Amino acid sequence: MAALHDGEKFLVQRYAISFAGSLRSIATTSATTLINAKKVNRKNLRMLAMGLTKDAIVDGRMYEALTNVRQEINQVAAQIPGSKQLLDENFTYTSLQTELRLSVYPIIHIATHGEFSTVSEDTFLITGNNGKLTITDLYTLIRNTLHGSEAVELLALTACDTAIGDDRIPLALAGSAVNAGVKSALASLWSINDAATVTLVTKFYAEWYENGVSKAEALRRAQRALIASSKKYSHPYYWAPFILIGNWL
Repeated sequence: MAALHDGEKFLVQRYAISFAGSLRSIATTSATTLINAKKVNRKNLRMLAMGLTKDAIVDGRMYEALTNVRQEINQVAAQIPGSKQLLDENFTYTSLQTELRLSVYPIIHIATHGEFSTVSEDTFLITGNNGKLTITDLYTLIRNTLHGSEAVELLALTACDTAIGDDRIPLALAGSAVNAGVKSALASLWSINDAATVTLVTKFYAEWYENGVSKAEALRRAQRALIASSKKYSHPYYWAPFILIGNWL
């Protein structure tokens, strides 16, 4: 949607865009979120930032190291006081489960490879030690860590294909997270360039967390910043896959 062009400008240059998800999603958690949407005090939010920077082999397939993930995690965590990082061997299902049980993290940022399938067990994020965080794992972890007003405000999935879905699993990992109770999910529709992603997400958090604009407007400004850049990142391939699902505030 963001890359639609009227002959003069891209749609995202005129409007902030967010997605409610499927009709089923709206009928459950998303409807309540959208109707009762209100801004939160961002300065009370902490981030749990996780990522994979090394090669991984999962189910016999080789996933090459994402060379810019460390920079991405360092930069986004530095923008939000009190953030904690889990990288590579420290980024596992068990470590994520432990952190979410011990502390409240309204912002969860995950930078890694991701896969989507019509089979839920084959829809996953790759963790450290060649592990997998399946769509079922993610749903369960989020559901078990909701604490009323201390629910997850934002789940950012800067991975390949994390927002692709079909009628069986609406919007895949990101849609599942919103259905589980996350207020908003930021995800990508296709394989992304991790170098361009560093610029986009850093700008996104600067606008949303530091400048106080809505998540939808923060994403719009981040995408517009890439469009306006003189680098190759101005091409829609680099910024258009990012979408916001759920609460746009």
